[in-house]
Amino acid sequence: MTEHSPLTPKTKLHGKVAVVTGGASGIGEATARKFAADGARAVVIADIQDEKGQNVAASIGLERSTYVHCDVTDEAQVAALIDSTVQKYGQVDVMFSNAGVPCESDQTILDLDLVAYDKVFAVNARGMAACVKHAARAMVEGGVRGSVICTASNLASIGTEKYTDYTMSKHAVLGLVRSASLQLGARGIRVNAVSPGPLRTPLLKAFIDRSEEEQDKMIEASLSLKNGRTPSVENVADAVSFLASDESEFITGHNLAVDGDYSITANLNSISIQNIYLRIRIMTTTADGNSKPKLHGKVAIITGGASGIGEATARLFADNGTAMVVIADIQDELGRQVAQSIGAGRCTYARCDVTDEEQVKFTVDWTVQKYHRLDIMFCNAGICSSQPQTVLDLDLSTFDRLLEVNARGVAACVKHAARAMVERRVRGSVVCTASVAASVGLRTRTDYCMSKHAVLGLVRSASLQLGKHGVRVNCVSPSGLATPLTCGANGVEAEELEKRYERSSCLKGVVLKTRHVADAVLFLASDESEFVTGHNLEVHGGFTSA
Repeated sequence: MTEHSPLTPKTKLHGKVAVVTGGASGIGEATARKFAADGARAVVIADIQDEKGQNVAASIGLERSTYVHCDVTDEAQVAALIDSTVQKYGQVDVMFSNAGVPCESDQTILDLDLVAYDKVFAVNARGMAACVKHAARAMVEGGVRGSVICTASNLASIGTEKYTDYTMSKHAVLGLVRSASLQLGARGIRVNAVSPGPLRTPLLKAFIDRSEEEQDKMIEASLSLKNGRTPSVENVADAVSFLASDESEFITGHNLAVDGDYSITANLNSISIQNIYLRIRIMTTTADGNSKPKLHGKVAIITGGASGIGEATARLFADNGTAMVVIADIQDELGRQVAQSIGAGRCTYARCDVTDEEQVKFTVDWTVQKYHRLDIMFCNAGICSSQPQTVLDLDLSTFDRLLEVNARGVAACVKHAARAMVERRVRGSVVCTASVAASVGLRTRTDYCMSKHAVLGLVRSASLQLGKHGVRVNCVSPSGLATPLTCGANGVEAEELEKRYERSSCLKGVVLKTRHVADAVLFLASDESEFVTGHNLEVHGGFTSA
């Protein structure tokens, strides 16, 4: 993957060999078709629904797809599936472990039927583990830096009042993903989960015995993010394709939780569910078949855009078709140089100190006045701790300065960008730079850790508050990477700092660069992620899994 060359659907999975369990219907079928559309050399559909599976393979094209009968509860069949794929196609690049079953009743722990429990776990947990095991073995033996994706569920992250066995089985999937990502990272193999919320599939029918129209109405009514669409299996398929591709090459151990501010408490017998809907449309195709860039015609502001992650993102945005990128920073010379190198008709520089709310407001107002809209705000300006202090020796004067930039400044940017979007009825995207420190504690640098936790709180709150306006709010959380800011804070050159950070990543053979973070921001900024809001997209190579 080149640094500033966006992947297209044609090349996204070019030449890859993929296996999809549960691929004869629902999410699996949609994903098999998506893989083929995104350039996979071969898609192996594995299922126990023979007629349906054969029909799907035939409709994709038997030169690119094949069907194999496989019951994932039988490990020998799983092993044979992988072996036959390697024998026929030479390798396995992608394993989408998707086969699953619903629970047979809405039982609580008090009336848990352990025979029914065993059936659910045999498929959803044990079968999933068998698929990951044998696919990973094939990747290791073949020297393939592959991608394994497991279908979890919104129920994998919360408790439920009923459906105990199903909920337990999906929690087990997350445990598998988090463990396997650590164990396989040294081999360059990534393991992630995708967690869809209720979709109109046979599986949802098992939970809600309603007509398709009624199911759609229930789902639409419960979405706080109003964009006029109902989530579909194609949305999940797009998510899986993203995780399967090199677009996510530094993402592992992650549960791609796309919280559309969804709660189906009334609809599912008082189960409170944080749902995951991921809509990734990698490119929009015109009527004549030509592809439009991901950010075609959009206007973006990037704070802290003169260097590091901000600069990389500004360049990537421009390469992906923005009408204008406004770099907002206090590094005047650098900012102007970056804008000039991108091109005067595509990028401009505006001085903006995010600690001054008036400057933030002026930058947003000026952008809207000059370019008539604001589609994307990337709140990226931030600073590091001046010293590695613990809470025992916390210097509140340096604390104030750091929180002023990293928390208060980000809040000001979100506030004024969101106001502009709401006033002009723009279904915009706000992306904030958080950190791996937003989800864990740190032994030192207390102030920095607190500031990034505050950003996460901002994102989760603002996404709820702005969803009704169609405005999405998300954040990216990189682990340590060498930027001018971090190199200066640590007093070392980039090469030395990268070596330090690489030791903390379980994913080996790739070093986190600013372009990896920029790729994640691009995804969140574009219509690829139209059902994604309130999400913390971690780009850490398994750092927080350890």
